[in-house]
Amino acid sequence: MAVDMTGKRVLVLGMARSGIGAATLIHRLGGHALVSDRKSFDTLTSAIEELRKIGADVETGSHHRAETEAFNLVVLSPGVVPPEPLERSWRNRGIPVWSELELAARVFPGRWIGVTGSNGKTTTVNLITGILKEAGLKAAMAGNVGTAWSGYLPAASDSVFVVEVSSFQLEHVERLRPNVGVLLNLYENHLDRHGTMEVYAELKTRLFANQTSEDKAVLNGDDERVQHLAEKMRGRIVRFGRDSRSEFGMREDELVFRKGGIEKSIVHRSEFPLRGRHNEMNALAAAAAAFNFGVSLDTIGRGLRQARPVEHRIEFVVSQNGIDYFNDSKSTNMIATMTALDSFERNVILLFGGRPKKESFAPLMERFPKPIKRLVVFGEAVAKLRDELPQKLPIEEARDIEEALAAARRIAEPGDTILLSPGCTSFDQFNNFEERGRTFKALVSA
Repeated sequence: MAVDMTGKRVLVLGMARSGIGAATLIHRLGGHALVSDRKSFDTLTSAIEELRKIGADVETGSHHRAETEAFNLVVLSPGVVPPEPLERSWRNRGIPVWSELELAARVFPGRWIGVTGSNGKTTTVNLITGILKEAGLKAAMAGNVGTAWSGYLPAASDSVFVVEVSSFQLEHVERLRPNVGVLLNLYENHLDRHGTMEVYAELKTRLFANQTSEDKAVLNGDDERVQHLAEKMRGRIVRFGRDSRSEFGMREDELVFRKGGIEKSIVHRSEFPLRGRHNEMNALAAAAAAFNFGVSLDTIGRGLRQARPVEHRIEFVVSQNGIDYFNDSKSTNMIATMTALDSFERNVILLFGGRPKKESFAPLMERFPKPIKRLVVFGEAVAKLRDELPQKLPIEEARDIEEALAAARRIAEPGDTILLSPGCTSFDQFNNFEERGRTFKALVSA
């Protein structure tokens, strides 16, 4: 849909990649952006340099100009939560407030796939993109992974985007309408921001709110919370999962498509390079999305056979002295860590920690002594874990990831696996999970 930015003055809150992408798009469309961030100038120098190259105004250290000047539109980065009085003031003055995702979706004229859920989004987006490229489509990943969607735009209508969509990005959307929307799963997550599971689940459904019968809603047939939301979907529902009623499911060791009582094999489990049952579910979701985007089952199978692990998602780092190292820094909640542990049978020394979310660590007790041989906890999670897990368990404590790795190496024997799967956010010691994962890999290789 067309968006006229000519001569418009737009406030963009946040100078991370989404804010930079939004400001760049606004200037390409003839508008002018003020990009405001409460962080200090010294911490934002590279972003400021990039923004000034496109002619944007910048404000750091406060949102004073954001609060006092007039704008035609406000665009929010997903990591920014404006004060309630400020947001109310914008709305009272009739100023639209969009997420960067909403801006991009309004500008892009072509077809796209949106993927949301609590866990598995990035892997599924990668799988779908690979399949679409195998089909000869001009496909790119965007959204909450890699480049902000607006950073690609404006783009030709023959481009296809596979967009990773977080709950944060769905807080300020109005007309979002993917041709295919995917809801992978729903677990308690980000409740520190959203408050309740009901609010979190409602946000996820906004990806599907404007779909019609021409569109597809790909849903996890095994997830009760997801199925509870199915009645709210307006697009045609397509299910994936291990349940025999799902159109895309499992038959012994094969991923299959079911229709009219006939099953057709897509790929054998042994041919799919990603380990773990959770990745089989991601593959089924990707297959369902691609098929309903017009890709043949044979092409989907070829695309899945060529899949490669995503950085920071149970990523094999190296084997040293008979010890395997895996980086799963993307695991920022307990469900993700428990899923990662399901990929290993025994002898795991788990590096766990960071800034805890509002969820119990008690499920870790179920994973002793298999697969967890020893647990090394670090960062702000130390105190919480000390309160919640029995002291008799084999647990080491460390100040940071470097100390945790050193402790794990002292304990490890040939045949063991050292797995970084923190189960917590990275913000006590890092800017993001990517920085945490790369720090771990650098320490391992040092």
